[in-house]
Amino acid sequence: MKCEPILSVTKFFPWQRLANTLQYRDKIALRSSQGDVFTWGEIREKIDQTAVFLQSRGLTSESAVAFCSKNTESILFLYLATIQIGAKILGLNPAFPKDKINELCREYDIDLCLFDEDLLDIPDGHSSVEFPQADFFRPATMTLTSGSSGLPKAVVHHIQSHLDNARGVCQLMHFDSSQSWLLSLPLYHVSGQGIVWRWLLCGGELHFPQSDFYQSLLQTTHVSLVPTQLQRLLDYLVQHPQSHFKTCHILLGGAHIPLTLTQSIRAYGIQAYSGYGMTEMASTICAKLSDHLPGVGQPLLGREFQLVNEEIWLKGAGLALGYWKMGEIIPLTNQQGWLQTKDKGIWQNNELVVVGRLDNMFISGGENIQPEEIEGVILQSNWVKQVFVLPKKDSEFGARPIAVLEFYEHFTESAVEKLRIFLQEHLARFKQPIAYYPLPQNLQSGAIKISRKVLTQWFSTENYE
Repeated sequence: MKCEPILSVTKFFPWQRLANTLQYRDKIALRSSQGDVFTWGEIREKIDQTAVFLQSRGLTSESAVAFCSKNTESILFLYLATIQIGAKILGLNPAFPKDKINELCREYDIDLCLFDEDLLDIPDGHSSVEFPQADFFRPATMTLTSGSSGLPKAVVHHIQSHLDNARGVCQLMHFDSSQSWLLSLPLYHVSGQGIVWRWLLCGGELHFPQSDFYQSLLQTTHVSLVPTQLQRLLDYLVQHPQSHFKTCHILLGGAHIPLTLTQSIRAYGIQAYSGYGMTEMASTICAKLSDHLPGVGQPLLGREFQLVNEEIWLKGAGLALGYWKMGEIIPLTNQQGWLQTKDKGIWQNNELVVVGRLDNMFISGGENIQPEEIEGVILQSNWVKQVFVLPKKDSEFGARPIAVLEFYEHFTESAVEKLRIFLQEHLARFKQPIAYYPLPQNLQSGAIKISRKVLTQWFSTENYE
C-alpha cells in the first residue's frame, strides 16, 4: 500500500478518513510505549473520546489548549482531538519551570493547560456528539520557536501546511502505509509534529519508544534523530550487536551533521538523510541522502528558496500562517512574500549548504567570525561529540572565539592541546579558539538540542567574560 494523497477538500480529518476506509480500519496504526497496539478504528475512538472530554470542559472552536508533557499516547490523542474540535493546540516543554508555563499560557491566550495526568480518567465508550467538519486551512497548531530575546514566538500552522511538508519528506524517504516511524522527538517541537503528520498522511504505523529507546528504534523502518542521538545509536550497536533489525531510513537535522556519523551508520545498511528545517516551515525544507558533501540537498516537494545577500529566503509548502501575538496572527513574510530566515547559506555542488546563523556571526579584529564554520572544523577532528563556539569580549579585538565542548573521552588538558594542534593546521589563526571549556551537561533541560542563547547566558554568569 502506497502513500495516498489527502485532498484538502475532504470533509474528514486524516485519522477519520483512515478509520472510514475499509483497507485501513482494522490495520495497526500505533504501538504504545507499553507494547499495546491500536488500529485506525481504535485511534479514531480515542480521539473522539478526548474531543468529548474537551467539549465537556467548555472548550470550543474559538479556544486554545496547551499540553505540558513528554510524549504519551494520551498527549497525542489530545493534540489531534483539539484540532478536531477546531481549537488551537500549543505544546510546552515539561522542563519549563511553573512560572514560565503560566507566563506562556497568558501570553498566548491559552484557555486550558493540561498535563498527562489530567487525561487519565477520560471515559471510554462511543459518543453521538457532532464535531465540526474538517477545515484544513483553519489555524490548528502553535509551536514555540526560539527568539533572540524575551519569550519564544508561537508559530501558527494549519493542517494543510503540515501535510504539505509531510508529503515531501515521505516522497524522499520512501515512507508508505506498510512502514513505521518512531516518535523519537517531542511533540512540543516541530520535528516531533512532523513525524505525526507523515504517519497521518500515509497511514503507516507510529511507534512510541519503550523502555529501551534504541531497541525500540531498531524495530521501526524510519526514525528522526539529532546527531547526538545518532552517535548514541552507533554506540548502542557496538555494545549490542544485532543479527536483525528493521531500520532502513534515518532523517537527521537540528544541528551540524558530522559526515563521519552518516558514513558510520551506512556500514549497517541504514540510509541517513541530511536535512535542514525550521518551525516556520512545519519542519524539513531541504534534505538529501547523506554523502561526502556537507550540504543539505535541494528543496523538497513544493518548497522554494533563494539566497539574498547570503541569507536564505523561503516560501511554499509548509509555510506558517504567521506568529500569534495579542490575539492575532502576525504575518512572517516580507513584502515580497518570502520568509527571511536569518540563516546564512551558499549554493555549492548543486545543493544548499547552510553555513550558520547570521545573528550568531561576530566581528573579531575586523574579520567576520561564523561560529558554525569553526564548529564544523572542530567536529572533523572526530574527537569531539558536541561543540559551541561563542564570542568572548576582548579589549583589543572586540571579541575572540572560545569553544565550549564535550569530548568523546574525558575533558583533559592533553585532549585540548591535541585539538589545538589540529586546528592550527585547519583554521586561520584569527578563527582558532583562544580558550576551551567543558560543556555543562545540566543545560540540556530535556530539549532535543542545547540552546546557544542559554549557553551564552551560562558563560557570562560563570565569570569567564
